Amino acid sequence: MAMNRRPKRAVRHTDRPGSGTIASRQAVPERRDPEQRDRALTSSTDPLGPLIGATYEVAMRTLGEVAPASSYQALARLSGHLAAMQRAVYPVAGRRLGEGKQLLAACLAEAREAEWALRLLECRLAGEASTASRDLQVVHTWLAQCLDAYQSAEMSLLMQLEERLTVTELEQLALGYCAALARAPTRPHPGGPRTGWPGRIAFALHAFWDRVLDTVDCRPGVGRVR
Repeated sequence: MAMNRRPKRAVRHTDRPGSGTIASRQAVPERRDPEQRDRALTSSTDPLGPLIGATYEVAMRTLGEVAPASSYQALARLSGHLAAMQRAVYPVAGRRLGEGKQLLAACLAEAREAEWALRLLECRLAGEASTASRDLQVVHTWLAQCLDAYQSAEMSLLMQLEERLTVTELEQLALGYCAALARAPTRPHPGGPRTGWPGRIAFALHAFWDRVLDTVDCRPGVGRVR
């Protein structure tokens, strides 16, 4: 099963699977303090920054709670955010960053790793046999490390876009992100396609089927991510 290739221990940023092969990692600036990063997001003149900051604020407030329902809501919001970035923001970055595409590649790699961590947490909360032996605190620690690395890369990417796009283009980008977030999948799909028509089809199919499963599994407050 795919989950067997994820490490059982807490994984540091430097030794997570595949991190040694990401040649573009050097393009990511040194990580900021989380509080400083959050302030930068919420105070950004880019309309996308505050939207993303609000998404993280709500998700992280409930992610570590004991009640599984709260964790499922956080999983849905974070999964939706990663999918919405892939659907609405990364294609624009690919077209407009030019030499900064190394930063985009690093961001994509960190996003994939964060999705694997979210997937592991979802399986652990759901009681899947393959993850029953994983310590929940270790899973949370690995997820926190992955999200920290991803948010640093994401913040750098947003700063580059803010420098290169006009005010109108930034507003359109924020609207595109909101539209994608409203219909995004509510569960992580780290092994799915990301680009082109396969990515678009996977986005729609995953979103539809996730909501069916959310109803069947009676996950309250998940449904449509706002």
